Amino acid sequence: MAKAWESRPLRRPDGPGKVPSMEPFARRRIERLDPGADRRDVDHDAVVDEAPLVVTARGAEALVVMRTPGHDLELVRGLLHAEGLPGAPTVALTQRAPDVVDIDVDVTALARRALTSTAACGVCGRAAIADLEQRAREVTATWQLAAAAVAALPAALRAGQRVFDATGGLHAAGLFGRDGAARAIREDVGRHNAVDKLVGWAVAAGVALDDVVLVLSGRLGYELAQKAVRAGVPVIVAVSAPTTLAIDVCERFGVTACGFVRDGRCNVYSHGWRIG
Repeated sequence: MAKAWESRPLRRPDGPGKVPSMEPFARRRIERLDPGADRRDVDHDAVVDEAPLVVTARGAEALVVMRTPGHDLELVRGLLHAEGLPGAPTVALTQRAPDVVDIDVDVTALARRALTSTAACGVCGRAAIADLEQRAREVTATWQLAAAAVAALPAALRAGQRVFDATGGLHAAGLFGRDGAARAIREDVGRHNAVDKLVGWAVAAGVALDDVVLVLSGRLGYELAQKAVRAGVPVIVAVSAPTTLAIDVCERFGVTACGFVRDGRCNVYSHGWRIG
């Protein structure tokens, strides 16, 4: 049986130790239909790439994540951090091929995390706050942010969505300072992957996550809330709605959850004292 990564043509890395270069979208032939004008035109459109990333542990396959190619090492490091792997910030990661990342740990260290992930739901099935309490601490940052500053963040995130501009087919997540400046923005077909890429970048770069706002281009679900808690992010700003479990997680761990942040308004669902 072919391995998961054998289903796609692979390109060699750009050089020793280099991360392979992969485009996050491709041009595909389409037909544009306009029934009102009785037109049917052949055209080409930019379509976002979705591909499996095989994560191996010292060569042994551990899990598969569906993602948009790019920032793969950040994605894996962020996922390991969210899952509570000891040494996640410093464990050696190597991009063996465009769709393969190897972790320098024994595969048994990932045994309880050896799940196949989809771009839609990430690594699911940990919907218990009690489980999260074993892996996370309460977020204790005491700084505050003006409501007007919160309301401006989705537009700032949207301005940085380069691949979305080309394809219209990606989620985005961004880390912003209290001054509203973007620290980093990541895009992916999976909303969870976008957050993992951000956290992986921050952990590797030594960025203090207790002094930033996490901005999401869509809804706030449990998995995203628990990733923010694990990272120590005090404020989450989402363009769309939160779920009940996401609110419960934020309330329990001291995170301010803002939803429906659009048109100059927002709803605050937990720890509203941080928003002035």
